[in-house]
Parts: sequence; C-alpha cells; structure tokens
Amino acid sequence: MKNLLTLTALLLANAVAIRGEGENTPGADGRLSEAEWRAKLAAEHAQTSHADLVSKLAAANRKIDTLTANQVPQGGRVLTADEARAYDAFVALGTPDEVKTKLEQGTKDSAELTDLRFKDSLNTAARDAGYKPKVLGDRVKADGLTLLPSREVERDGKKVQVAYVKDAQGTEHELAAYAKQHWDDYLVALQAEGSSGHSGASYARQDAGSGSGSGSGSGGNAGGSGNGGGWLTDLLKPGEGGGYVDPLQPAATK
Repeated sequence: MKNLLTLTALLLANAVAIRGEGENTPGADGRLSEAEWRAKLAAEHAQTSHADLVSKLAAANRKIDTLTANQVPQGGRVLTADEARAYDAFVALGTPDEVKTKLEQGTKDSAELTDLRFKDSLNTAARDAGYKPKVLGDRVKADGLTLLPSREVERDGKKVQVAYVKDAQGTEHELAAYAKQHWDDYLVALQAEGSSGHSGASYARQDAGSGSGSGSGSGGNAGGSGNGGGWLTDLLKPGEGGGYVDPLQPAATK
C-alpha cells in the first residue's frame, strides 16, 4: 500500500497535462486549477493497480524526457517549416562572414558594371549628337536623365543616328532638342570640335562673318585690298619701293 501511494504521488508530481494558472478557480477557458487537477488525478488513481501506476509513471517520464530534449535553448526560437527551409538554404551559402563578403563584392561589381554601361551609352550619345562626353555626362546626371539607345532617323534624305534621353517622369526626348530647351547656357561647352551640330554651326558662321567684315574694312583703309589681312601681308613682304626691312640684317649693296 505504501508503494502504491508513492507511485500515485510521483504521477501527480510528474503528470504532463494542460492545467490552469489559477489557485482553485477554473479559468474562463474551462481549465482546472492546480488543486483541482491534483484532486482529479487522485480520484482516478485511487482504484488503479500497482502495475498500471508503474506503467503510467514510465510513460509520464518518457514524455517529460521528450519535452526536455525538444525544449528551446535560452535565447533561441522555434522556426516554422518555411523558416527552417529558408534557414537551411542560407546556411548552404556559407558562413555569415562569407555571405557578407559575397554580397559586398557583388554590390561593388554591379556598381562597376553600371558605370561601364553608362560610359558606353554616354560615348555613343555624345558621338551621335556631336557633344563632348564629359560635359554631356555632367548635364545628364544633373537632370537625372536616362540615356536611351540611339535611333536611326531620316534627315535631309539621309539616315542618321539620333541620340535620345528619358527624363525622370519617363518622357522621351531627342537629345539635341532637350539640350536646346534646357541647356542653352551649356550649348557652346557641349559642342565637340569639328561637330556639325546646330549650335556649333551657328557660332562658326558668326566667326566667319566677323572676320570677313573686318578684313573688308581694313582692306579699304590699306588701299582697297579685298583680302582682310592684305595690308599686313604687303607691309611684311620685302620688295622694291619700300616694304619691311629687318634692322638686324646688313643693308643690301646696290
């Protein structure tokens, strides 16, 4: 009888079951309090045989051992099935330090590739528009533009490559038209040497006209020479009846 009571007490102490948190009052969800649970177990085991008590005690101990083995370590957490799969996939990539290094290198390589692509697009657009790449690049970045592939367009009966850009709102523009509308103060700086762009051609014509007019006026003052620089050429050209004489040279013997 004493052994039976001991086994019953052990079962009561080690029983693994859902019980309430209250003192003696069942909870709102119908759970029993600690005292009620113990009384219930005592009533159930009062007529239980010694062998049944031993069997139940062994089962209770096995369950306790299982729960203890599966207990989450302090500071740990239980993963869901999806989280566990994601964790396993992450571990397969390497250690955290290795993954960090790969990510940093990938970011660096991506930035370098983006820069190379931008420079290639910039050089192509500058060539097709007749602009200086460096100046064009500064203006494109300042306005937040995206360089688009050049398109073949027919101009004056000829097919030419025309550069295009896209603004921050997603609207596409012909680069030359955008530059004329938004970069008026930079048109001279944009024009590449030997470019046949609209701005470069207009300034070239202005310079040629200025030189012609000045030459005509000067020619009139120097005796009606049609060549703008003729009077200076005549002055520097040695010849009979005067002309320029180098004072450091000995006088010619007649």
